[in-house]
Parts: sequence; C-alpha cells; structure tokens
Amino acid sequence: MKRRTTIAVCVTGFDLDYEMDVVHGVHCKCQELGYDLLVFYNTTHKPERGLDLVISENLLNGEMSVYKIMNYDIIDGIVIFGESLLGEETFFEIRRKAAERNIPLINVDDNFHADNKRIILSNKYAMSSVVEHLITEHGLTKIDFIGGFKDNNVQSEERLDAYKATLIRHGLPVEEDRIFFGEFWRKAVDCTEEILKKPELPEAIVCANDTMAFFCMDTLKKHGLKIPDDIIVTGFDSLRECQDYSPVPTTVRRATFEAGGVAVELITDALAGKEPEDITYVDSVLVKGQSCGCVPVLRPDEITYNQRTAYQLDFKQFTRYLLDMNMEFAKVEDSSELFEGLEYGAKIFKLKKLYVCISSEIEKSKDKINIDKDIQPWTVPDTMVSMYQWGHEVPFGTEFATADLIPGGLSDENAPVTVAFTPLYFKSVLLGYMAATLSTINIEGDLLAVWLQSICNNAGSFYMNNKLEKALGELELLNLHDALTGLYNRRGMKKYENELLKKTIAEGRYFSVTCADVDGLKPINDGYGHEEGDNAISICSATLKEVFPEGSICVRTGGDEFMILTAFDDPEEPDRLIKQVYERIDGYNAEQRTPYKLGCSCGHITLKPDDNTDLTELKGEADSRMYIEKHRRKTIRKY
Repeated sequence: MKRRTTIAVCVTGFDLDYEMDVVHGVHCKCQELGYDLLVFYNTTHKPERGLDLVISENLLNGEMSVYKIMNYDIIDGIVIFGESLLGEETFFEIRRKAAERNIPLINVDDNFHADNKRIILSNKYAMSSVVEHLITEHGLTKIDFIGGFKDNNVQSEERLDAYKATLIRHGLPVEEDRIFFGEFWRKAVDCTEEILKKPELPEAIVCANDTMAFFCMDTLKKHGLKIPDDIIVTGFDSLRECQDYSPVPTTVRRATFEAGGVAVELITDALAGKEPEDITYVDSVLVKGQSCGCVPVLRPDEITYNQRTAYQLDFKQFTRYLLDMNMEFAKVEDSSELFEGLEYGAKIFKLKKLYVCISSEIEKSKDKINIDKDIQPWTVPDTMVSMYQWGHEVPFGTEFATADLIPGGLSDENAPVTVAFTPLYFKSVLLGYMAATLSTINIEGDLLAVWLQSICNNAGSFYMNNKLEKALGELELLNLHDALTGLYNRRGMKKYENELLKKTIAEGRYFSVTCADVDGLKPINDGYGHEEGDNAISICSATLKEVFPEGSICVRTGGDEFMILTAFDDPEEPDRLIKQVYERIDGYNAEQRTPYKLGCSCGHITLKPDDNTDLTELKGEADSRMYIEKHRRKTIRKY
C-alpha cells in the first residue's frame, strides 16, 4: 500500500482559538487532498512578554518531549508556530531536521524567525474593512475609536492608522477627541465612560479588539443604551466568546482558517518543485454580526439561557468525572488498571481512537528495576507499549516501534486520518505519549488541557511511586541480605524467623535449625588469598541454598558460618539434605576446579515446636552439634 502524503503540525495546545483555527484549516485541506495529518502538541503556553514568569526546566523539557517522537521518515511537510512554541531550541531542532531531509517547513505568523518560509496573517486591510463597512453600508460619519496602547505597540499603531486612513479616504475628518486607548483590556470601560460624557454621542464605537468591545457594550447597557439601535459597536479578532455575547459583535476575523489551507497548498507546491515565496500574506475577513444591525438581535433568553445552562451542567459533570477519575487513579495497584477511567473523556472529546503509549523501558521493566541504573532524562525509547483500547482492536500490552507512532503505523488506516499526539512525562522522565485519531478539531481546549494534565500527573505518580517502592524494596533487600553470598544476614534472619516458627507451630510440622561451617578456611586464605577464601564461602553457601527447600531461611551468620531455618513434614529429612550437601561438595572437589579441597560441616536439631520453644536455645544446640560434626570430620579428613 502506497504511503499517503503526511503533514505534521507543531502547535501549543487545543485551547488557543487562533492557533487551533489554523490547525482546523490544515485539517480540512488535508482531508480535501487525501493527506494524513499528524498534530504534535503540548498544553503549556509560553508566558506573555513582560510577565515575570519562569518555566521550570523539567516542565519545558516535558512539554517539548512530544516533538522528539516525530518520525521525519514518514513526514512530507511541516507546519509550525515558531513564535508561540514553548522551546526555542526545539524550534531550531525541528527546522534543522526538516532541512536535512528536504522537508518543506512553513512557519505561521512568526515575526521572530525571519529566515523561514512564512505565512503572515495581515491586519493591513482588517480594521479598514470594519470602518469601510460602517461608512458605506450604514452611512455613518461620526465614528469613535478605542485603540490598544497609545505608544510602542505595533498592533495598536496598525489598527489606529487603518481607522484614520479609511476616514480620510472617504473625506471624513480625523478628530483626536474621538480617539481613546483602552490598552486591549478593562480600561475600555473608562474610555466608554468618557465617550458618554460628550455632549453628542457617536453613531458607532470601533474597538481594536473583541475584549474591549465586550467591556464597551457592557458599559453602554449599564447606562440604558441599546445596541445597535442607539449606538453601534464593533470589535476585532472574532473570538469564540463573540457567539456567547448578546448582541453578537460585528468583528474582524484574522484569516487563521484560510492560513491553514494556504500552508498545505504551499507544501504541496514545494513537493511538486515550486518554491514558495519567503512570505505569503493572508488578509483578514469581516464578520458581520448583530452589534451593527446586519444580523437581527434576538432576546438574550431566547438564544443564551439554554446554551448557558447546558454548558454549566456539562462543566459540572466533567468536573465530577475528573474528580472521580483522579480518585480511581489513586487506588490503582497495577498498570493494567491505570487508564481504565478514560472512556468518558474519549467520548466527550469525540475521539475516534485513543492510544496510551508507555515506554517499554518503564512498563516492561517495572518488576526488575535496577536502582543503580536510572533512565536517562528525556530519552525516547525504541519501543512503546499500548496500554489502552478505545476505538481499535490493539490488545493491551502490545509492544511496537516508537517510529510507527501508533501500533501498526498509519498504513493500517484505510482513509486519510488526523492523529494528535501529546506527551506523558513526570519530573525528568518521558513516560510516553497519548495518541488520538480525531473526529473534529473543534474541541473544548481548556477542558482537554485539564484532562490531559490529570492523566499525565496521575500516570507519572503511579510509575514513579512504583519505581520508588521497588527501589525501597531493593534497599531493604540489600539491608537484609549478605553482599557476598546473597543469603540473609542476621538482620534478615531476625525479621523472618519468628514468623516461620509461628507458621510451623500452626501447621503442626517439624522445625529444624541447621548450622554449617566451611572446613579449612584459614589454610585457604593463608595459602591462596582471601579472594579464594571468598570463593570457598560462596560455593558452600550456594550449595546450601540449592539443597534446602524453597521457603527456608538461609543465613550467613559470620565469616564462614551459616544457619538454615526450615519447616519439614519428615524429621529425618534434614539428615538426608545434609548428606546431599556433602555429596555435592565432594563432586565439586572431584572435578578439581580449585587447587584445594572444599569442605563443609553441618549439625542440626529438629523437633515439633510449641509455644514454649526457644529459638535461642535451638540455635545454640544446633551450633554445638555442628562443632561435634566438624571435629568428627576433621579426624577422618585427609588433606
């Protein structure tokens, strides 16, 4: 099956109207042309300029880690938002890799990275189109203007200049007392109050953004004025909130949707050998609304009450779901249960398919963690494990190559798809990512961001706590075990001996204490060195552990001394096992694998214990019998 043309988009979040509208345009054009679309996104935004906010290094690396999984071998073109991308180094890395592979890269609305093929969303005719509309279609001549900042702001200056130029083009005077500065925010209220103090009200107030238009209209309503009957108000930006406001403001929509389509067309041209211009301009679009009278105004309760109530109910339900999901996460003991609570979210966001992909290094090795070898920060593993099944038949636990992005790769899809990827990380570790086949780009981005962050944090807590518990368990094992032989040390024996004794009494079995000692260790140390002495100790300890049954407490109590606590059904069994120990060591000596002969002496006491049984007395008796056995063997041993 021939691979379809694949476009990748690198974007911040699904909760930014402007950027997601561009992605929507890319999506629609890809669907039209039969292209696959891969959307790589993160949920944390770059701090606004002037804010004293520093993003931590772990957060930055975690958010940018989603771009590390991009497989450039299956990508034919890239659309990127260079100015809003959280990590500058990530931008340059993506651009470098694209250039190395001759992948066309289109940078959208970025005024800071000029050495790329760029799409610029032009405001040149945007504000002019609003003022032009008021003059030519509504016949207005008295038009006030609430701009952004008075000085040192490019957008403010562009929009104010367009307002003035349009008046002049129609022979209308530019009157400075009709110009105010609302700083793109709440100061628009003060500006509107100033306008209302004038002896004659304007016919219209043109605002340089929608937010100021909302504040302006609220203020006019408070004073009893009707919009547009008494005064017309217009905005700029075409925010989503415009549809929830009454009257819906006439505004200007930056051609974000169109820009997405143009970006795909430029990539298509580049793939066909046609070099795009360095800058492609896309002009804004006038959106006629109710606030100028072009669209009839309905009573607010006819259009907003049910919508608002439904949204509040949905929001409450989602909040309840999120709390329940987090509570369920807290109970999870095994990774197979970790993502079971995602179904409701997958339905809310209309996800066709949802994959949760966890690093094989983390998921597969969770039961054999090596605390001395940690995972390197922000490394992308070669393989992932699919941990969730929604809309697809990939079994839980399926391992696949990270380069495929999803199990089976995109080639398994029968028609062009849009797949979105977002990172899962915790502290300095890339856990993996989530991948979703989208049915729509128009997602409630704020809710999606909260949902994803909850999943990310809960997954991180589970895997890191799991890792910590195992690390602590391993530390405990190290604390309870002898480093040379791996047998329990005296601390380990003390921890478990009483438990074994109580269990033996309860089951009515025989309890045995066996003491063992390496024969002739001093001559081995003196003649061949302490390394060979350690070797003799290790061979004897391994023999004891192999011969005595599972569940025995095998202990290295001193330099060459051992103790084994065991429960038996047959009181004769310890004698048979000790005989096996001697036979195995004799067999080892017969192979002549060391320049010396190994020896081991064992003594035991075995009885049916009761509540009056004293472990200390049993140990002492077993030790005495071991020394008797040692003396006996020494008298008959030939060196």
